[in-house]
Amino acid sequence: MKRILIGLIVASSMVFTGCGDKDEKKDTPDTAKQEASAEATGADVTAGVDQPKEKDENAVDGISTLSTEDGSVKISIARPEGFEDVEFSSEQQVAFQRMGADGTSSTQVNLRLMAEDENSVITTAKQEVEYLMSANTDDQGTVGEIQTLSAGERQWSFFSYTVAGEEGYRLWTSLANGCILSCAVENIGSGLEPLAVDNLAQMLSASIQE
Repeated sequence: MKRILIGLIVASSMVFTGCGDKDEKKDTPDTAKQEASAEATGADVTAGVDQPKEKDENAVDGISTLSTEDGSVKISIARPEGFEDVEFSSEQQVAFQRMGADGTSSTQVNLRLMAEDENSVITTAKQEVEYLMSANTDDQGTVGEIQTLSAGERQWSFFSYTVAGEEGYRLWTSLANGCILSCAVENIGSGLEPLAVDNLAQMLSASIQE
């Protein structure tokens, strides 16, 4: 069964700045020569020392920007505790992973911000799960019924599924900006803790920065 993971690209840039005041005083030749020598010595000493970095307000560790496909609406997503950023991603899909003890199995989280109505979000989620099942010829898997639960003040809808022994959840919640946050969470591999939807809803609710 093929699985395509779209992960996170965090691009941050740091600007190094350095400036020196110019001395407009007119010095005697000897004094000017001594100061020039002192400045050269100082440059040699500080050349190997890291200079103060100017903070990039757009590069915040653990915070990602998630936008709709047309880029008209954006929110911030905090990386869940215990997870790490995944290399490949874009603002349209933010992904995280938590590796298992064997170093190959992992729990994958993929989030999208969707401007469609809930029925369209449900249709898309089911189509994606059906594709996973059709790609696996050994086991057609199972799909659970749509249910709801509360995590704090946020209401989530979800359904579970299994494919070839691997479990997953599709969850979605409405946001104050009118969009829907759609989430896919899967355990890929063996030896991982079973997914608990209550814990997932709490984790995802805590990650939303509206």
